[in-house]
Amino acid sequence: MRIKHIFYFVMLWILSLQVSIAQNIAHRKPVKVSSENPRYPESLIVDGGISKSSTWIPTNDVRPPQWAEINLKKYYEINKIVLYNGIPENEMSVREKEKAAGFYCIKNLKFQYWDDANWTDFPNTELVENRKSVVTFGINPSVTTYKVRLISTDGEPIRIVDIQIFGQEKGEVFSSDIDFEPEDNPGKKEENQAQVEIKNNIIGHSMKYVGYNQGYYMPGSNISGWLEYSGINSLRVWTSLSQYIPDNAVDLKQTVDNLSRFDEMKKLVTDNPESNPYIRWDIIKDVASNEVYSTNSMVFDYALSELKRLGIDVVLQINSTDFTGDWQNKWDQWLKFYALAYYASKTGDVEMYAMHNEPNHAHANMKLDQYIDALKIVSDAVRCAVSDVNRLYGKNLKCKIVSPVTAGTNTNWWSSVIASVRTDYKGKTIDYDLLDIFSTHSYNIPAIGYTNKVNEIRSLLIKNHPLQKEIPIVFTEIGRWMNAYLIDREETMDSPSLFTEWAGIYANNMNNGGYGMWAFKLANTASETYTRGIKSGHHHIWKGTRFLEDSQDNLALGKPVKTNAQDANYKASYVTDGDKSDESAWLNSSDGEKWIEIDLQTETELGGAVVYTGSSYGVFTSPDRIKNFKLQAWNGTGWHDIDGAAENKSKYAQVLWEFKKPVLTNKVRLLIQDEGTVKVREVKLFAKDFMGNADKSFDISGIQRTGEVVRLFAKGFKNEKPLLKTNVSVGDLDMNINTSYDEKTQTYYIWLVNRNKFDYELNFNLSDLKLSPASNMFVEEVSSQYYGELVEIKSLSDIQSVRHKLPAQSVQLISIPIKNGKNKEIIATADAGIRGGKYVNNNYNSPDMPITLDSRSFDNNSVAYIRFDLGKKDLNDLNKCILSVVGYNSTDTVPYRLHVYAIPDKNWDEKSISWKNAPDLSQKEGLLMNVGTGADVAGELVFNHQVRRHELDVTNIVKRRGSSSYTFILIREPRELGDDYDKGRKCIIYSKESEHKPILKIF
Repeated sequence: MRIKHIFYFVMLWILSLQVSIAQNIAHRKPVKVSSENPRYPESLIVDGGISKSSTWIPTNDVRPPQWAEINLKKYYEINKIVLYNGIPENEMSVREKEKAAGFYCIKNLKFQYWDDANWTDFPNTELVENRKSVVTFGINPSVTTYKVRLISTDGEPIRIVDIQIFGQEKGEVFSSDIDFEPEDNPGKKEENQAQVEIKNNIIGHSMKYVGYNQGYYMPGSNISGWLEYSGINSLRVWTSLSQYIPDNAVDLKQTVDNLSRFDEMKKLVTDNPESNPYIRWDIIKDVASNEVYSTNSMVFDYALSELKRLGIDVVLQINSTDFTGDWQNKWDQWLKFYALAYYASKTGDVEMYAMHNEPNHAHANMKLDQYIDALKIVSDAVRCAVSDVNRLYGKNLKCKIVSPVTAGTNTNWWSSVIASVRTDYKGKTIDYDLLDIFSTHSYNIPAIGYTNKVNEIRSLLIKNHPLQKEIPIVFTEIGRWMNAYLIDREETMDSPSLFTEWAGIYANNMNNGGYGMWAFKLANTASETYTRGIKSGHHHIWKGTRFLEDSQDNLALGKPVKTNAQDANYKASYVTDGDKSDESAWLNSSDGEKWIEIDLQTETELGGAVVYTGSSYGVFTSPDRIKNFKLQAWNGTGWHDIDGAAENKSKYAQVLWEFKKPVLTNKVRLLIQDEGTVKVREVKLFAKDFMGNADKSFDISGIQRTGEVVRLFAKGFKNEKPLLKTNVSVGDLDMNINTSYDEKTQTYYIWLVNRNKFDYELNFNLSDLKLSPASNMFVEEVSSQYYGELVEIKSLSDIQSVRHKLPAQSVQLISIPIKNGKNKEIIATADAGIRGGKYVNNNYNSPDMPITLDSRSFDNNSVAYIRFDLGKKDLNDLNKCILSVVGYNSTDTVPYRLHVYAIPDKNWDEKSISWKNAPDLSQKEGLLMNVGTGADVAGELVFNHQVRRHELDVTNIVKRRGSSSYTFILIREPRELGDDYDKGRKCIIYSKESEHKPILKIF
């Protein structure tokens, strides 16, 4: 034993000696970086210090890619690179530790070496969605070079603590004045002019699918209306196998213990799909026709029927990890998948099916071999189901298996799954693929990170496919940020820095030949993790309850406040002043627990509260929100916790509490456990039963700018339209220009994205296109000023030189129809502004139509109705139809945003219309009813203090409805529970009695 111990310690000594001998050859070598920051100089990258204070961070205005280049001064055979990034864990503050894992790490990176002519990637050093602060790369075989660089496509400043490089010296010392500059230096010169030439050469096709991941889909909601407005052609619908095919819906008592028995049972089912004893269709139908509550609450039958009506293709996500590999389990799973696929294809013509979501995620607890074995069973079950529906109902559905729907970049899963696609559950080689569409998910990558991503995936799939076959590639989930990171960022889905990245992600994946993208997620639904909703939803939604804070009495308003401490100019009294702004907030930087006490001055029975903490970036976003706090009530002798009024690691800036039971008290106290400075903007207190009048609602209540980006891209680039060659004179990675042609409508579409903080002056040469000087260019824009409205109609008098401005941080869709209908303007036939509350029976007929919202006082709500009558000839000749109104914000300079809806064939008299008899208007508040059934979403308009004309392209509504009369309703609706932002403000729309008449422009 003594000899063994001596040998063990000798080996440890030798190993430690080898480690100590290995030298970091990057130590204190010259460094060049993409952005010089005097506060965090580049020399810190190689100083050997592993600490917060020894970190290079680029400047705040840096655009990707970001890079750091190390000149080793000699040639080395490099065999290892170690990257220290983010914030060392032992130096993290309490608040920093509360962020999602990897929040401060570089998300997307790779290392490259200079091969004396080009920058070449080190093998196996590319990371996507990195969450580790220390990453070690073994370089095998070793690579000889004298220069190494790290490149990151993150869209925000990165943190490099230290880069250590290990290897053996080889070669001569370079002189310090010799430094080759790579030709593909990622640095960019800021150009603001570009020549754009569009050729009539087809260079590829746009995406087949532009879709969303499902949100809620309940009967009576307005979801269908907003889906139709979005223009998407696919929705990923979420189901759980155990929930939609419960055990009592199938016969699981049959003994199946071998392949022969499996095939025998399978034949009994497929011979008689609807009259076999193994499937209880009555139970399945019952589940499908009733409400099922989850992160994606819906009535399955309703969702399928509506999507079928709208012509939106379903990707049916069926979640199950119950695969053990024995024949009994294979039969049970086959039967359940068959039943759900049969029902969905029969009821909703569903063709695309995806097996378990993100099987490689740790939460799934699935092994790779287990998944591949399960895929063979599921693929067979679904194909049999769709085939049987076709046979029995004369349909021609094309079954498509979407797989493996993995989380992030996982080449091991991808290569293994694709290598197995020609082997069935019997172990036999088949003449078709188990999967038809390759799917994965991608987050935390800016637009530039997708420059080659699809091509790289395609190369891997072709390499590993048994026949080296190409398979369509889609992202069934995609987002600029995963919600865990976005929740801690100031950005919202309305931020220019975010929606322009979205637009560029579409462009770059399309350029790579991507087959489709399903944005995550349609709306900000709630889940167990995000109990008050996800921030990454592209639409706001009422999460089951339509509750408006401002409609309730705030019992804390104006009441006296005491505190243990307050910072100068940020008084505790601000929390009860009714102002949620950052300027009217209480700040407390004292040590230990912090509290504010509200004196109600009389005993009051309370039922709930709302607390606003952190900064006012939005309902979800406030990185400086308070995480741990609770509300207490005074019982006459001491403070006691209020049941249902406590937060632990809160994710939200706005917290609504409904107490478990009413509390009778004359004082309440907000007790805060967070360390460091805390910020509270407002505390509201409500009486008991304050939620009693709240309506049940799963409606969408508004769209964010990213949603408008999705809509515009779908409008011009879904359904595999031909892509035309587009030559741009500048190579700016932060600008995208793409051109498609829609044969059906004979329209050219140009996609323009500018992620820079400066404008571009573009000069288009369109002479190669089939246009005439009478053609018109229609420009729709998403920017800091606009939500997808039509900002310009330009006559193309000289198609060889068309001057066009692309604003900073903006997205535009240009439509150029080849056909040129005569430009005709139709003046509104009738219009009226109407008012709620005690004025519901009043008729108003004046040159000005006010738009107002006040959830507190129904009297102060007003809406505008405008009707146009079209002739039959107008409809026959229609190429474009534009709603055009003039208005302004009469209160201040802050933009005023409102919804526009369209209702066909509603006749009303402008001299007698009132809130009481107005079509489809709620009698309780400023809200339009029947959206998605009788009313269509037409879009959004944003008015500033200038009197000017605003326009929406309503062509699709007019063509789809084919009616001769349309009423457009302009209305400011509440978007979320604390929406009082436009209270006391007013938008004025001019009527037909004014000099600025509402018109429909017909082209």
